[in-house]
Amino acid sequence: MLSALSRFLFAVVRRRYLFNIYLLLGSVSIVVITTVFTIRVSKSVERQSFLTTQLLSGVASRLFTARNLEEVMPIIEIINENEVPFILTDNAGRPFLWNTPVIGIPVPDYQILLKENMSKPSNPVILEILSLAAGYDQEQEPFAIVDEHGARVGTLHYGRSALSQRLRVMPYLELMVMALFFLIILWALQSKKDAQQQALFAGMAKETAHQLGTPLTSIMGWVALLEDRVGKSDDVMVELNRDVDRLSMISARFSQIGSLPKLEDTDLMAVVADTVEYFQRRLPHLGGRVQLRSEGTITHQVAFNRDLIGWVLENLIKNGIDALIDGKGTITLQLEDDADGGVRLRVSDTGKGIPARDGSKIFEPGYTTKKRGWGMGLALVQRIVTQYHGGRIRVETTSSHGTTFLVNLPGLAAATQQD
Repeated sequence: MLSALSRFLFAVVRRRYLFNIYLLLGSVSIVVITTVFTIRVSKSVERQSFLTTQLLSGVASRLFTARNLEEVMPIIEIINENEVPFILTDNAGRPFLWNTPVIGIPVPDYQILLKENMSKPSNPVILEILSLAAGYDQEQEPFAIVDEHGARVGTLHYGRSALSQRLRVMPYLELMVMALFFLIILWALQSKKDAQQQALFAGMAKETAHQLGTPLTSIMGWVALLEDRVGKSDDVMVELNRDVDRLSMISARFSQIGSLPKLEDTDLMAVVADTVEYFQRRLPHLGGRVQLRSEGTITHQVAFNRDLIGWVLENLIKNGIDALIDGKGTITLQLEDDADGGVRLRVSDTGKGIPARDGSKIFEPGYTTKKRGWGMGLALVQRIVTQYHGGRIRVETTSSHGTTFLVNLPGLAAATQQD
């Protein structure tokens, strides 16, 4: 029943995962299409600015041939409404007209401009306008202004319009906004995925604890009856009681998934020793083909939940045994102090290693290389280490000669602050 339920839940999670991929791909497509469209519009606006300025250069010739101000006032009013910044200079290089609303520099009296020595200009307005004109000429080729007889009478210098500049920046702003939007989407999807996995873990764990409760109570009753017949000191009864205690602890482990466990224990070496001893008593049924040993000592203290860390050790040891070639090899647990005040725990095997294609999936719920099983072991291990203890777990090394899992647990002070 639990196996069928787990497969159904995993199928739902996978379908939602595919939907999230389609959502991201659709969003990326929208961004690309919008950006390309904006770039094309920007280029079109720049082209229109060029054509408008080209027409303006033809109209500007009337300014040079006008006999009085009234004759050119309509032209000047139209010029001032043009968003393309431009500067008109005569053949001597003297600026005499520009669209003030766009450039932001008032045009001084024409007599002041005429008196300026253009070989050594000193008027700050003229100097600033000439600097702008030089900048425009570096971006766009200026237009020559000719009169009705074809003689050159001046030059029109022009820059990019305000609209064109805004459109040039728009694709980058869109990319920034969409990048932020993507980050929010990814964060939301990851949070949703974590919440779904948390609910899945919690539901399955509590259901497992519930299912274990009834037969466990019955087994405890039968063990009590056997004790009355053969005595508590019998070797078989001692081992049976140990296994009943182990089952009770497993049930307690499952009941803690989904709730915040208390980190009350600090003697990690004792937990490692107990776990190794428990497995060593049960390894003989493998014909002495598996060697289990522990190495190293630690001085740093870490806060942890004894039941859950014991579960981590058991899962890693069982995975190591399953990975051994022909069921023969060595499993090593190594403890050492970490430089940041925490502890490093390595669980190594001499098995066949993890295939490269599976390296990124081993901690995912449902992943397994076995014909039987839920594929929840390493997923639960990662959750216990990272979420419940604030630590880290990763595959440190893997090859055809074996695999080493590295577990980092924070020091007692860090764990207390996190709690």
